Amino acid sequence: MKGSEDCILSKLNNTKSVSLSIIVPVYQVVTYLERCIDSLVNQTYRDIEVILVDDGSTDGSSELCDKLARNDERVRVIHKENGGLSTARNVGLANANGKYVTFVDSDDWVDLNIYEKCITFLHEYSADVIDFNVEFVKEGQKISNQNIDREPFVLYDEDILYDYLYRGQTEKCPFSVCRKVYLKSLFENVYFPEGKVNEDIATNFKVLQCAKKMIRIRDIGYYYYQDNATSLTSGVLRSRDFDLLVACQELYDLTRKYDNKELKKLSLIKLARSYFSLLAKAAIGGISADVSREKIAFLTIQLRKIMFICFFLRCL
Repeated sequence: MKGSEDCILSKLNNTKSVSLSIIVPVYQVVTYLERCIDSLVNQTYRDIEVILVDDGSTDGSSELCDKLARNDERVRVIHKENGGLSTARNVGLANANGKYVTFVDSDDWVDLNIYEKCITFLHEYSADVIDFNVEFVKEGQKISNQNIDREPFVLYDEDILYDYLYRGQTEKCPFSVCRKVYLKSLFENVYFPEGKVNEDIATNFKVLQCAKKMIRIRDIGYYYYQDNATSLTSGVLRSRDFDLLVACQELYDLTRKYDNKELKKLSLIKLARSYFSLLAKAAIGGISADVSREKIAFLTIQLRKIMFICFFLRCL
């Protein structure tokens, strides 16, 4: 099969060690892909490899990936059968040669200076992870190039996990792996759950569990392209939306292993909000035929239970 051959050739012919691997899953994004890759190959930091994992695209994205790779030797392409975002990320990780790794969604783009700043700070502070800010951008919207000359905020051990969960209540896309650069070795025994959506939530926590030191900078480094159909409550409630509950339940289960009441509280709040968001989506957009009334009743009952536990924990 052609996709398998391309994957093998990518492994054999691209074993040069680099500082940073940028993994870009690609599926049906021919309109936006070139903008994304331009923001990567034109980075002020040059010691990178860009791994395009074509997830079985049929809209011309596959051919565009090959063209972009011919234009820049730092761009590698892996063609594979369609398996979803998590599968593509896992394939990218398996083929990454960098000491550090990050992820970019193929319809988004990044600030041209962000990775130079990230690698510089990672080296200077001997940190395992760095986190930066994001901005949502709609078609035609003017973007803000915000560079802030402040010292990074430094976090250690369990404070990294607390920060991750706390900012999950207040910031844009706090759980996304696209807003961080990681020491690649942190992913040694961590994989993205395949066949699921909301895959970042628990996976990111597992990776951060392995980190000893993380730094945060306030620069906007990542631009999420957003159209009117990507808001939380847009569209009807579908069965796959329930993957959010699975991810948030796993996150809560992970925090229960710690003797840290605040971690448990924050993860439980996230779990409660996940139930509420699905009920809100059902109320605003309606319910797909693949979602039974029993599932809606389950959401309501579970939300009440979790809210009671949240209230109980606040009283402790």
